[in-house]
Amino acid sequence: MYADLRYHLVSLAAVFLALSVGMLIGGLFLQATPQETQQRLVRRIQEDLARITLESDRNRRDFERMDQAFRALAPRLVRERLKARRVAVVQTGDDDRALADALRALREAGAEVVSVTVVTSRWFELADEERERVVQQLRALKPNLPDDFNAVVKALANGIALFGYNQAVEVLRREGLVRTSGDYTLPCRYVVVVGGSSTVDAPRAAEVDRPLIRQWQSTGIQVVAVERRDCAVSHVPVYRETNIASVDCIDTALGQVCLPFLFGAEPTAYGVKDSAEKVLPDAVVEGR
Repeated sequence: MYADLRYHLVSLAAVFLALSVGMLIGGLFLQATPQETQQRLVRRIQEDLARITLESDRNRRDFERMDQAFRALAPRLVRERLKARRVAVVQTGDDDRALADALRALREAGAEVVSVTVVTSRWFELADEERERVVQQLRALKPNLPDDFNAVVKALANGIALFGYNQAVEVLRREGLVRTSGDYTLPCRYVVVVGGSSTVDAPRAAEVDRPLIRQWQSTGIQVVAVERRDCAVSHVPVYRETNIASVDCIDTALGQVCLPFLFGAEPTAYGVKDSAEKVLPDAVVEGR
């Protein structure tokens, strides 16, 4: 389970936590803590996380302790970070736990989650005649849509983020291609993609994530992505290819803190896996 992860931990992290975090974290809830102290704590954790890539039972225990520290810091770090932002969430992967993790992080940061869309396995199972029927239904509503399966991608992307495509989303729901909840009648500028696949040969990243992201980018929508650290197949390579910010450990406190800061961050891969280029966005470390 841990073979492909970077834990970025050292023994010093455990010592630091034992000596310092208890006192500092306790202070966060008993009295106001100066912002500089908070930022120093975050910087120290960041430095410790970035120090090594070797994993062991001891490092796994240290990772769990570091995760506890971030979990205690998270409420102050993310509070109102996404206040008044309307955010749509789209699960392109097949792990509902990742979706729950992402929703929790967004709500703790004050985001207004306007819709949740889950791409089902039927997306990949349609026979040719079924694809043609769906495309015809969509084009009956929006004649400007392409005359091939790209119509499905464009209809879903626009239905999630733009005005006037809610009936197209309903077609996709009736056909079993997506599960939906929330409001699709108003536009939304921010989208969180929840990826990661549980099977090695899953085509989800290439056939769903990539075209949806490209469509949103073409209309000026801000897109970021998350996945769990234990997913069998990472979608991060597609996120790097499409030049969006992502975090690969949404199931950890570090990932929960990272997600609200992805909007506006450098478009790179954050997190703890080998594919990550940075642990955290600069804004987290710098207290911005």
